[in-house]
Parts: sequence; C-alpha cells; structure tokens
Amino acid sequence: MSDLKDRVKQAASGQDDDQPPEQAPVTDLAVGDSARQWLQRRGTFFADALPRHVDKAHFMAVAHSLLPKLKNCTTPSIHTALLACARFGLEPDGRQAAIIPYKGIATFQPMYQGYIELMYRHPRVDSVHFGWVRKNDEWDYEPTAPSPHDFRHRPRVDLTEEERGPVILAYAFAWIDGRRSQVIILNRDQATKIRDKYSNAYKKAEREGTKDSPWHTDFDAMWAKSAVRRLVKVVPTSTELTELIQADDDIDDDQAAPPVIRGTVIARDDQDDDQATTTATWPATAQPGSGDRNAEGGEGA
Repeated sequence: MSDLKDRVKQAASGQDDDQPPEQAPVTDLAVGDSARQWLQRRGTFFADALPRHVDKAHFMAVAHSLLPKLKNCTTPSIHTALLACARFGLEPDGRQAAIIPYKGIATFQPMYQGYIELMYRHPRVDSVHFGWVRKNDEWDYEPTAPSPHDFRHRPRVDLTEEERGPVILAYAFAWIDGRRSQVIILNRDQATKIRDKYSNAYKKAEREGTKDSPWHTDFDAMWAKSAVRRLVKVVPTSTELTELIQADDDIDDDQAAPPVIRGTVIARDDQDDDQATTTATWPATAQPGSGDRNAEGGEGA
C-alpha cells in the first residue's frame, strides 16, 4: 500500500522512477563544474550547427563565459539561444550577438555587427562599413552626385569624443563587386520613428511601464542596427541573412519567448509554468542521434 501511495505522489509531482532527480541549482556558474559539463554535453549540438569557418573551441569558450549572467534563466532557453548563435555563426559576445536574460528566459539578440558579419560572407560583397557622424565632424551628403563622391565623412581626430559633440547620424554602406552601394543615412528622429512604428517590444514595454525593451536599455545599439538592416535592402542577400531578419522580428514580436530558428534543434521545456522562471539547473542531455526523444534537445523545429 505504501508503495502505491509513493507512486501516486510521484505521478502527481511529475516525477518518474526512470528519470534521474533534478539537480540542485548552480550557485556559481563561473566555477561550477555542473555548468561546464552541461555545456560540454551540448557541444555536439553547437558544433554541428556552426558554419565551418567559425572556431568551435573559441565559440564554446565565449559561451561558457556567458553562463554566469544567465544563471536565473531556464536551461531550454539557454540551449535555444546559444543554438541560434551557432546556427548563424555569431559569437554571443555582445558585439555580433547578445543573449539577454528577460523574465527568466535567455533571449537571442543579433547586433549590428552580426548583420555585417553575414553580409561579408556573400562572395560579391567586398566590404561593409558602419559609422557615426558627430555634431562637430566634417561631413557632406549630396544624393545627386556620382558615387562615391555623394557622401563624405571626416571625423575630427584632433578632438575628443566629447568635443566632437553628440551623435547626429548613423550611416552604412558596402562595396560590391568593386563599386560602392547606396549610403544609408539615419538620424535620431528617423530611428525614433522606426522604433515607434515597428517595435512591438517597445510598445509592450511602454504599455506595461517596464521600459525594459532593447530600445529603452540601449537606444544607440538599436539605432545602429536599424541603419544596417536598411543596408540589407541594397546588398546581395542570402538565405542566412533573410532568416536572421525573420528571427530578429520574431524576437521583437514576443520578447519573452525564445525564437524559433529555422534549421536548428530546439530545446523543449517540460517544466510547469511556475517552474519556468526558477534558477537554471543543468540536467544530463542525450547527444544527437542517441534516439532519446525525451531529452531536452528535442526534435528539429
């Protein structure tokens, strides 16, 4: 009878005799062997997703250094966010891409340098340039003049950044088959209008009074990314670049949910909603091809 009662309690709590007990939370991911082992067990997932030109050991080192900042995020969301970085070959270093803790969810966020990295991979693109124009810089823009004489920017290298004044313009252009593309110029007012019109995450944060969207926390980074994203329209595109834009838009539509990245293995979260925001734990994970369909690294999306 007592054995039956124990089985009833286990069924009610979602436990199973065939599954190992959940590990205790890791309190210090910087030195926690459990976190390191968790990442190593997923190494095959990330290695398989990374493009050939990306150094796998370096990617894993960057990912490991990031784990302490994500210790309160769910493990499936951390897995998915890192896998998104690997899928696009972007390092989660805060420059090419960032993984941002958001309400207990690790969220993949591509940065403008990530977009530029993907543009560089097209064989027709020779170079991509992004820059800021400050108030006291020397610059000129004449749209009717022939390229590349239509735009000129000379930063005041004899002045400090403060002396150069506040940023007034973001600009981006590319050299394609030896010719310079159209110059994308975006001032602060234009960036604000893009934010107000297109960013659902910004609108949601305004309605809820949280003011924690990327546009709230780092306006300049989003301003820069808006300029570079406009450049996508005038450079040769790839499926990879198109998918990055779609993933970026999906994240903005629902910032509290991890993105579904096409062509990646998405981790499943079998926890209850109340458990989804608890401190991350680092359970064992089956390797790809093991046949274990119940492991966190579930089927491809």
